[in-house]
Amino acid sequence: MIPSFAGRRLLAIGAIGVAAAIAVPRFMTHTPYERLGITLDWRRGQDFPRVDGVVGPPAKFLLRKGDELRGIDGVMFQSSQDMREHLKKQKGWPRGPFTLAIGRGGKTLDVVVPPLELGAWQRLRLFLYQVAAVIAAPLVAFLLVWRRPDLGTAWAFLWFATLQGLAVIWELYRNPQFEATGAFRLYLGAYHALVLWFPASFLHFMTVFPRPRWSGHSRWRSVWFWLVAGAYAVPLVLISQGLKPGSSYGMPYLIFQSIGLPLGVVSLLGRYARPAILDWRPTMSERVLAMVVALVLLLAAAISAVSEDSRMIALFQFPVVRLLFTVTYIAWLASPLLIAYLIANDPAFDPRRLIVRSIPYALLTGVLAALYLGTVVVAERLFAAATGEEAMLLNVVAALIVAFAFAPLRERLQRWVDRLYGRDPRALRAALDQSGRELLGALDRDEVKRSVEEGLRRGLKRPVAVEWPERGTPRLADLDEVREDARGAVDNLMVQAGIRLENLSLQEERAIAERGVVELREAATRAELRALHAQIQPHFLFNALNALSYLTETDPRAAQRFTERLADMLRYTVEAGERPAALLSEEIAFVEDYLGVARERYESALHFEYRGSEDLLSAAVPPLLLQPLVENSLKHGCSPESRALHLALEACATDGWLTLVFCDDGVAQNGEVAGFGLGLDNLKQRVRRFGGAESSMSAGPRAGGGFAVTLRWRLSAWAAA
Repeated sequence: MIPSFAGRRLLAIGAIGVAAAIAVPRFMTHTPYERLGITLDWRRGQDFPRVDGVVGPPAKFLLRKGDELRGIDGVMFQSSQDMREHLKKQKGWPRGPFTLAIGRGGKTLDVVVPPLELGAWQRLRLFLYQVAAVIAAPLVAFLLVWRRPDLGTAWAFLWFATLQGLAVIWELYRNPQFEATGAFRLYLGAYHALVLWFPASFLHFMTVFPRPRWSGHSRWRSVWFWLVAGAYAVPLVLISQGLKPGSSYGMPYLIFQSIGLPLGVVSLLGRYARPAILDWRPTMSERVLAMVVALVLLLAAAISAVSEDSRMIALFQFPVVRLLFTVTYIAWLASPLLIAYLIANDPAFDPRRLIVRSIPYALLTGVLAALYLGTVVVAERLFAAATGEEAMLLNVVAALIVAFAFAPLRERLQRWVDRLYGRDPRALRAALDQSGRELLGALDRDEVKRSVEEGLRRGLKRPVAVEWPERGTPRLADLDEVREDARGAVDNLMVQAGIRLENLSLQEERAIAERGVVELREAATRAELRALHAQIQPHFLFNALNALSYLTETDPRAAQRFTERLADMLRYTVEAGERPAALLSEEIAFVEDYLGVARERYESALHFEYRGSEDLLSAAVPPLLLQPLVENSLKHGCSPESRALHLALEACATDGWLTLVFCDDGVAQNGEVAGFGLGLDNLKQRVRRFGGAESSMSAGPRAGGGFAVTLRWRLSAWAAA
């Protein structure tokens, strides 16, 4: 049964309480140094060890730097080696008072050293930073668990940070003030056994931070899962071996730690070195910080592995080595805080809620304290100088001033911090409203995405991942990235974006449909024109072949010339059938060839004349425009008396209109009047297609004899089409 949020938070409080209950007895009964409160210099070449520095009681105010230790309780030593052997034989320094013979300034002095007794502050003062770090890390982990007790990563971090704190307390306070017996000895054994799980907790946390390397169904196939499971089993083996008489798990644990910590670092490096994915997008600063943490952890593991080597101990006499060790050790203690920062940057935890609410009060504490003290001190001094009396009323007045000043100051400071961390609802609403206005002018999908994502970044002061499906409303990739009180406004923006995308999609579909209609209309027009051309070409070819057949029988040489001209004409008609327009000059050239062929058939003399401006020769006209007109004149205008037939084309441009008049001076045979046949009817339709609805074509007899066809359309009609 999964406990509720309240139950999990109570469980977290209990875990912190248990950890404190385990660490405090060790802290109160063990000292940070062995006996004297000094650091000794055991360099070779010296007759006696010398005091390198005074750390605390009982040496404080008793020994000085440079003092030589020469004897204990009347036993004088000849060398440093004699002192080592004596201390080894006596199992360390005496616990009670003893007389220490020291050399100072060339003299030998006897100093009575009292028992080592340290208060809580004296124990804490020597390792204040280290203890503060090991306390801060579990507290930060506790806050993360309190914020998201449903996430296993937060619990793994609390477990790791707590064990690290217990391990540090165990290592810092290792010198007992009395011989452990009975229940206290069992307590120390249980404490030491618990510390053995620290490497496993570190590896476990590194494999689930910031998201587990395995899912619920695939954990059995994950190498990292089995590594973590094996790491949790190793301490059980160490404990079982340590229970055997004469055995110790010091060196096996060191090996275990030397393997577990680097494996955790490898997992951390693999996580932050991988490319960004949908739910994992660390910034460059976060990647660099993770690499620094990994480097520190590797150095700490390396130093821990070689710290027991005598050659490494000898190197500690060099200041550079001691400085490197100190810096690495401090950085190692701070690593949980850096990891906590990385965790807090994960949107799932939303640490800004804690920070935003705590910073104003922290800042106002100093401001209001200064205001209060300043008001009290200055006012009391002024009042005392004026009256010679002390007035408690001034404290009440100062408290009222601070009370009235607190509310507006806190509100303004809170608003400023809210804006800084992207939690100001008014700033968020303004940013999302601006994004909504930008959506109204978005012209494509990319602009919609840019408006929404930029609006979220402005309002929340950080980028937020958004999923964009092919159809429908976009949505947040992870709801935990946006706090609950802001989700309503964000959802409204997503709905607006979805509506805009739907409108753009409908507009695009409508435009595609309209383009399809236009294309179908144009295809129909082209098909109709081709049909008209197809009607013209067989009609013309039929007449030409009839003429060729006649000439073949009557005049073979004329038939040869006719064939050559006919080939040129057919070539033009084929090409013209594939073109939407031709030049007027090309049509006139075709008429010349056509009449050349016709002269071989008709006995009447045939003449053609162009009457118009040379500039109009480049005007666009429908292909094969003049051929049906010439054919109509030859068919209806040639007289039986072999009178010459004169054809003319008049062209003029007036007020943007092009007017073409084709005429002849022929006479109708047997009283027949020329009219619209198949060719002229097709020509009328083609002119209407070419020049538009305003174009026109008229035909009829001329007043002086003959027949005329008038064509008229706007010069700009073809260019616009």
